[in-house]
Amino acid sequence: MVVANKGVIGIVDQFLELLTARALPFHPHLCEFARDLALKTSHRNSVKVGIAMLGLCNDKTIIRELKVLGLHDEFTVFATVALINISDSLVNDLWDLARKVDGWGKIQLVDRMAKMELSAEQKDWLIRKGYQNSIMYEYLALPCAIHGELNQRLGDEEIDDELFKSSAEIIEALISGGPADDITSYIYADEVVEHFIRHAKLRSLELGAFLTFHRIKNFLIELQKDIGEQSKNGWTDNGISNYIIDVMAVLSSRNWTELALQALGSTDDATYWTGKLAADHLGIDIWDTVWSRLLLNPLNSTCWYDVTRCARTEHAEQVIEFALKSLPLAELGTGPKDSLGFGPDFIKHHALENVITFLEEYPGSGEKIILTGLNSPVTRNRNMAIRVLDKWKKENWSDAVRQQLTTLGKMEPNSQTKETIDKLIKGEELS
Repeated sequence: MVVANKGVIGIVDQFLELLTARALPFHPHLCEFARDLALKTSHRNSVKVGIAMLGLCNDKTIIRELKVLGLHDEFTVFATVALINISDSLVNDLWDLARKVDGWGKIQLVDRMAKMELSAEQKDWLIRKGYQNSIMYEYLALPCAIHGELNQRLGDEEIDDELFKSSAEIIEALISGGPADDITSYIYADEVVEHFIRHAKLRSLELGAFLTFHRIKNFLIELQKDIGEQSKNGWTDNGISNYIIDVMAVLSSRNWTELALQALGSTDDATYWTGKLAADHLGIDIWDTVWSRLLLNPLNSTCWYDVTRCARTEHAEQVIEFALKSLPLAELGTGPKDSLGFGPDFIKHHALENVITFLEEYPGSGEKIILTGLNSPVTRNRNMAIRVLDKWKKENWSDAVRQQLTTLGKMEPNSQTKETIDKLIKGEELS
């Protein structure tokens, strides 16, 4: 049952409930079996079941191994629950594991750990490193801000640069919100923003702070329109007005354009990304920059995204010609499959997708690229090509396009895409 199923959550829960309800003896045989499942089998599901069973064995000699297994993102939560059941130094064991993981496992682990009784060092870690993860900072920003006591730390007369930067990231994540609780649920929101602005006035700010203060400014302007229930978080009309004045002063305190141009010239991707975002706010034309980067990286999907996003009408022919010359179209149009495109060629398929999307505004241009998209093994690329043809209208379709659509309609492996093709050919509106 364990290895035959994709997931084992339901199996584990039911199994452990039966074990407990029937008061079956764990020692010695079941615990040895659990240890073997966790440490000596080669199937992920059996490892998960073994870890879950070890949590009920009260075998403290297994803690070190549990923390090693917990480094695998799929096992982190299972190891966390097991540690909760058997550790005599739970917070320290969880913290030890939390500092070494960064995926979904860290999100669930830190969310549990944050609500426990923490030392000053552990609270400090929450607001410096704890919120960081490879999924979205938004998932942990609020619990780390609350239980790391960010408001108290920012209330100090001075803070170091690391804490200032991590505070900026937490505030941005709180404002962004997304799938998790956000700044509207943070009772110290007003206090934290006030202190953060105060600290910003005392230091020479880097370009990242420019982006943070734009986020804060936009948030405050929207909040000013209607505080509503947010008054519970300390906001007042007078306070918001003063904060906006202070934020505008920060935004005019440096030559941000010069810093943005420097960042745009960087070979470091993160620095370049910051410069690109700042350029949007500053109204800087980055066409020459993005085109130069594409010429150096003609198969890089991010470079293609930047070029197709920044290109104006006068650049269209140049972009299309370069795509036809540099993209391996024969390699990308090997026939329809129901594929997501992940794997070693993902970046190439994604580059093709960006170019296909770009052609939407240029009916009849780059037809070979559209034909490649229709013949792509990646379902999303076929769908994008179909959408582009819908925008082009039938009068701009060549005989080759019509023939390719007809052929694809007969062999399309994805049922939804097949339905869309049928609608397109019949001239019906696409959903």
